[in-house]
Amino acid sequence: MTLAALEFPEIRRILEGRCRTPYGREVALAVAPESGFTQVRRLQSATSQMALFRRLDGNLPLSFGADIRPSLDRLTVEGSTLAGAEIHTLVAQVKSSLETRALLMRSTYSDLKELGRGLPDLGNLVRFLDGKITPAGQLEDRCSTDLQRIRRQIASLSLRLEAELKAIASRHDIARALQDDFVALRNNRHVLPVRIDAQGWVEGIVHALSSSGSTVYMEPLSTVPLNNELVRLKEQEEVEIHRLLLEFSDLLRGRAAELRDLISRIAEIDLLQARAVLAEEMDGADPDLIEDAAAVSPSLLLSGARHPLLEQALRGTDRGVIPLELTLDSREPVLVVSGPNTGGKTVALKTVGLLAAMAQCGLKVPAREVRLPVFRRILIDIGDHQSISDSLSTFSARMANITTMSREVAPPALVLLDEAGSGTDPEEGAALGVAIIDFFRRRGAFVIATTHHQGIKAYAATTPGVSNACMEFDESSLRPLYRLRAGAPGRSGGLDMAQRLGLSEEIVGQARSLLPQQREALDGYLRSIQVLQEDLRSKRQAAELALAQAERAESERAEREKRLGEQREARFEQLLSEASQRMRREWESALGEMIDKESERRLRREMERREKQAFEAERAALPGDLLPARARPAPASPAALSPGEAVRVPGLNLMGTIERLDGDRVVVRSGSTILKLRREEIERPAAAPGRGTTLPAGVRLSRAQESAPAREIQLIGKTVEEALDLLDKYLDDASLEGVSPLRVIHGHGTGRLRTAIHRFLAEHPQVDGFAEAGEKEGGRGATVVRLRL
Repeated sequence: MTLAALEFPEIRRILEGRCRTPYGREVALAVAPESGFTQVRRLQSATSQMALFRRLDGNLPLSFGADIRPSLDRLTVEGSTLAGAEIHTLVAQVKSSLETRALLMRSTYSDLKELGRGLPDLGNLVRFLDGKITPAGQLEDRCSTDLQRIRRQIASLSLRLEAELKAIASRHDIARALQDDFVALRNNRHVLPVRIDAQGWVEGIVHALSSSGSTVYMEPLSTVPLNNELVRLKEQEEVEIHRLLLEFSDLLRGRAAELRDLISRIAEIDLLQARAVLAEEMDGADPDLIEDAAAVSPSLLLSGARHPLLEQALRGTDRGVIPLELTLDSREPVLVVSGPNTGGKTVALKTVGLLAAMAQCGLKVPAREVRLPVFRRILIDIGDHQSISDSLSTFSARMANITTMSREVAPPALVLLDEAGSGTDPEEGAALGVAIIDFFRRRGAFVIATTHHQGIKAYAATTPGVSNACMEFDESSLRPLYRLRAGAPGRSGGLDMAQRLGLSEEIVGQARSLLPQQREALDGYLRSIQVLQEDLRSKRQAAELALAQAERAESERAEREKRLGEQREARFEQLLSEASQRMRREWESALGEMIDKESERRLRREMERREKQAFEAERAALPGDLLPARARPAPASPAALSPGEAVRVPGLNLMGTIERLDGDRVVVRSGSTILKLRREEIERPAAAPGRGTTLPAGVRLSRAQESAPAREIQLIGKTVEEALDLLDKYLDDASLEGVSPLRVIHGHGTGRLRTAIHRFLAEHPQVDGFAEAGEKEGGRGATVVRLRL
């Protein structure tokens, strides 16, 4: 198969330009069609999956600039050492391949998963080497403790040396001898630039002379020991660096086989991604691949097919590619294409061959619809095969090529013959062309042949399994239309074309007179057939237009029915929505009433509490002589009162503790409340019975035993309303008794009770704060409450 005749190498170069690694570019330039159905289908499936992957996730991270294979070749020599930059490049490419592997393994596409699974997992290699070498090839300090220690010593010694040299340079007698005030480095030693004429002023060693000859670089004798030590440390650094590079190289040497396998698999993945990119650029279609061409009709179909190279060449111009429409099947596998010169016959031939070759390489085909067998052979005879070096004429070279093709043909095969039977006597050429075409037909091949021979056109019209086609030609303007039309042969129109190209009317006229009458009659017959076909096509187009109008009217009617149906559905939805909204408003109203009742209850409780506080405050402000006798406190003895003593405020019915005595006033704390009272407004609490207090004879005091509220309340299993009522009373009791913090146990459940309790606590006037209980106290099933005391 001579792919060069189809310009397939140019497709390879385009594919190479879409690759992102040197390995992918290499295999792109060697890509060739596969001949196995299963393998071609696998290639097409992988291309489709990669195109979908790119659409969602973008390109794979395969930007490899350098080729690491020369480095791997050097590793085959035992004891060889790679440079730091080489190791960094290699590690960077392995890192990129690991990212690619992870992306493909996460993909939902089976072919891509399989490709990702095939990439060697060199993660431990990357984890050991990554970050130890800079892109410039320098080893990082953390490569080893010795390297880090040596470099710290070098840095410290360099600072000392520079400080020493600067101190020398700052001396008055030395400064006059210096060319400049900087410290230079010559022969790996720190030196001072000294004027050539003042060389004797500085006691030291000359290491170099400037290019102008006006400056010598001298090392003062006092810094020689420091320089010597610095040189020694740098030599140690070089030894340690070489040791590390050898260690890293040995590590890579042990994984060389995996690294080579990685390169070959990255090349395959890069080529696959390039195929997907090219499919998008060419707007390529998935070819419908046929395994058994005899079982499917049509077996070869190209609809809206475009020659990719011609399309690329015409891009940006006002000319476009005329798409090719072509159909062949097992009953008529041979097509003879005729028509004028420059009419596009050869382009049509190359388009079929090139698109078939692209499909069998896993490339998408630039067409609207494609159906192709997987050909075992694509055999081509196109162009001028003349060979001066082999002493072959064009005819001889073509016969040699067809001889080779006849030996290689094996179905399913595609045979492309350009100008079959040309290059010799017309009558012999026509006979030879018919014999060649019929030979390949009998061998079960799909054959497309172009010709100008009338005998070959007649063969196509009279032989079963062979059909004629022509490239359309505008008879009025004598211009080719580049459209393939099946069913009838075409006129060559050589004389008409010669006349259009400016050949003398005298020459054209004489040529016409020399044509046999039969040939003239045949040309007239072909011309009439073309006119008839044009008339039939016009009528068919009119019928198709009428059918399209009828279909459009039917579509409009269906659209109208659909629109009315949608309007009815919309009206029903509207009524349903209105009913739903009405029901929602009724529920919201009922819920609002419930909320209003709860709010009213809380507001009434708050008003009662504030009214009581205001009343007690007003009562406390009254003069003692205005209080009722039963409410007037027994004056406490001033001498008996002391800070920290418990007292009672009868007017407010509060218990408290004396904070301090302030003249005739007493400052009392009751919970978080501070009161400033007159001494006569407080009293000591009455002693409990049995503790020294005696009762009159015959009088017995009985008190209800009320224990202080528990520090937790259990609300699990209660409705929201029941729980809130119990919690409200519980908080009031705890607040009066000064019990805090509290634990409210509500359980997990659906969370509805917990939410209602939290909302209630957030609004309660006695609650200072609340939070979710700790894990040991119930977690989310309980809430800890802190009261304002």
